[in-house]
Amino acid sequence: MNNHFGKGLMAGLKATHADSAVNVTKFCADYKRGFVLGYSHRMYEKTGDRQLSAWEAGILTRRYGLG
Repeated sequence: MNNHFGKGLMAGLKATHADSAVNVTKFCADYKRGFVLGYSHRMYEKTGDRQLSAWEAGILTRRYGLG
């Protein structure tokens, strides 16, 4: 059993930008959830803006079909 959530989380923490919905179709839902969490956390640490990072997490959740 692979830890897809953990891999997505680490990828999100390292990402400089979020992928388009077309580019993430090959990944499972757990990986996408981890990516969204990691990416939004990185954005919060970078900007210090909690509302902006929460908004981006919501946008990515809808874009990746996780809602």
